[in-house]
Amino acid sequence: MRRSLQLSSGDRCRGQRSALVAERDPAPRMRSPRWVLLAGLLLVAAGCSRSGSAGQNSPTEAAKQALAEYDANKDGALDPKELEACPALLAAFKRVDANKDGRLTEDEIADRLSFFQKQGIQMDVSVEVSLDGRFLDGATVTLEPEKFMGPSVKSASTVTDEAGSGNFKTEGSGEGAVACGYYRVRVSKNAQGREVVPAKYNTQTVLGYEVSPDVEGRGSSSTLKLRLTSR
Repeated sequence: MRRSLQLSSGDRCRGQRSALVAERDPAPRMRSPRWVLLAGLLLVAAGCSRSGSAGQNSPTEAAKQALAEYDANKDGALDPKELEACPALLAAFKRVDANKDGRLTEDEIADRLSFFQKQGIQMDVSVEVSLDGRFLDGATVTLEPEKFMGPSVKSASTVTDEAGSGNFKTEGSGEGAVACGYYRVRVSKNAQGREVVPAKYNTQTVLGYEVSPDVEGRGSSSTLKLRLTSR
């Protein structure tokens, strides 16, 4: 299991407070402007913030954004019909719907995202793809994070081998680890200048995936199995 190198804002703040206490003078006295300025710069550089790291939405912020984007009838919750526009949340509907009322509220989404954050891990994710019952080799499969996850959550992709399999690597890092969260799945293969995979799996994808360690005993790794059809 890969532990994320990114600490929560609470952990960073506690560490910063401890560091500042250790540097206090033995006798209480008025701090000099230079000392105060230095302490402030250290806190800013370390990124101590209630909202988390730069570019990453907090669970509450992300949930609010999800409702703002997908709650078409503005009733304060997301139903399966509305979530056809968000295949990742739709795929995880039963896990997010804590009270089993058939709707996802802001609190339920925030609670699920808080769970991901508390795990503090990234996962090894692989894929197995077939099209009309045959392994789909040479296909590019992309995990595209939902916008409400925040810009610091990056896409991950892989190109399938002759067995239709591949291991995702996160954009910009080259590492085989994917952040927990919600992703649209896009599958594309170009053969002689023609896209051989139907649009419903790429430009108009209906595929979504929840990267989480508590589903089907996944632990530190999971395999996304895609059985696609050309019809």
